[in-house]
Amino acid sequence: MQQIIQLRPEDDIASIRAKIETAELSHAVLVVPRRCAALETEAGMRLLRRAADDTAAQITLVAHDEDIRDRAALFGIPSFNSLAQAQRTRWKMQPPTPDAAQNILNPPPPETVTRAAIDPTEWLRRWWGAVTLVIAAVLFLCIATVLFVPAANVRIVPSSVGLSLTTDVLADPATQQVNPLLGAIPARSISHVISGTAQLRTTTTQSLPAARSTGTVVFTNLQSVETDIPPGTVVMTSAGVPIRFTTITTTTIPAGVNTHIEAPIQAVDPGPTGNVKALAINTIEGSLNLEAHVINLKPTTSGSLQSVKVVTADDKQKLQGQLMQQLTQQSASLLQQDLKPGEFVAPDSIVLETDTVSFDHSVDDPADVLNLRISATAYALAVNQSDLELFARTLLQKQVQTGFQLLPNGVVVNPLPGGKYQGAMERLPFKAIGYTTPQIDPAKVARALQGKSINDAKSYLSSAINLAQPPEINVTPIGWFRMPWFSFRIAVFVEPPPIASK
Repeated sequence: MQQIIQLRPEDDIASIRAKIETAELSHAVLVVPRRCAALETEAGMRLLRRAADDTAAQITLVAHDEDIRDRAALFGIPSFNSLAQAQRTRWKMQPPTPDAAQNILNPPPPETVTRAAIDPTEWLRRWWGAVTLVIAAVLFLCIATVLFVPAANVRIVPSSVGLSLTTDVLADPATQQVNPLLGAIPARSISHVISGTAQLRTTTTQSLPAARSTGTVVFTNLQSVETDIPPGTVVMTSAGVPIRFTTITTTTIPAGVNTHIEAPIQAVDPGPTGNVKALAINTIEGSLNLEAHVINLKPTTSGSLQSVKVVTADDKQKLQGQLMQQLTQQSASLLQQDLKPGEFVAPDSIVLETDTVSFDHSVDDPADVLNLRISATAYALAVNQSDLELFARTLLQKQVQTGFQLLPNGVVVNPLPGGKYQGAMERLPFKAIGYTTPQIDPAKVARALQGKSINDAKSYLSSAINLAQPPEINVTPIGWFRMPWFSFRIAVFVEPPPIASK
């Protein structure tokens, strides 16, 4: 078994020795990083061999630096170019070369080492190695730059395809969640007390009695004593429907049978019905009929008609309908105050239940203006817009073609008038429009664009995808004329197209 020990560039001989001493296995593979200063000199390698001998450990080096491997060989330390090679090979430390062994026991002074290291052939070999390494590094950087440095952001906005439907849904206060199977969505009952007044100018004209008819009658005494006729005494005709008149002043009939006196009268009811011919008034109402006799020697006159505007049943019905419509419109604004965020009042769901209806005139009353006051309670159904959109999305989803998808916010729903109550529920008609776009795989698009020129990439996108607007491609660094060669360096952003406002 071998233990892998990973060295760091900043490790010195002391820290390397400590890692060897603390190793759990006797065979250790030291992985040497580039620019490991502790092992770049023969002095460092000599101290490494001494640390291995002191701890009775078997060590080998894995180093890419050929100089380190050569230096390790002088001290009998096996070395490999890769870790896999070190693990596959059976290796064992060898005795150092005579010079190296002598250096381990008696280290030369620094100037001796320096002079010994100055070998023209060795310097030439190192110089060519350095040049080769620089050339390889430059080529590697050029290739890496071409392959890995360019990056591109691609923004595409696909065109949308609209789907529409017109149907209805039950807004049900008893439903707790959207139920596409039953065709129902939740609704909430709301109410508000409201009152208002209105007036209507009457238009129907009728002829109504105006002035009372007036005239005079002659009272004849039927007894020997004076007879008093008080004001308001009723005298009337006897033929057909009696027409009644009253005396205006106090009249006293002189004593003696058949004495008489004239007294003024006026008709009880206004109008021309009080205009009677002479001798038509011949009856006294009450007990005075036994004490005196009455007769009109002249016709009564002045009873007349006049044209006036009167209240009709149609006026009352029309005024009540206007005020109810006005209150319904006002209720829509008042009920808005009771809505929760996202709710709307279902069209045609407002119902007014009247508490009091008060007219200031009855039918046939003379009046130029009819006034009305109504107190009522307005009821309506509040529906959440998101519930209606979710229901519509479920229906529209069935119309989506294969390879397309509904946009997340691509459903526009507009309630329509004509809602009708079915008990406590309302059947609410609506129109919905859903916007769909093709399903686009950004990774697939990126693979199709890799290595293309920017113009070719734009042409490909415009021909392969139905776009709402030209594609946008930004390549970095600025001035780079071609898309990256690797798809993971291309970021494709698919943005939803704009849709009509709700």
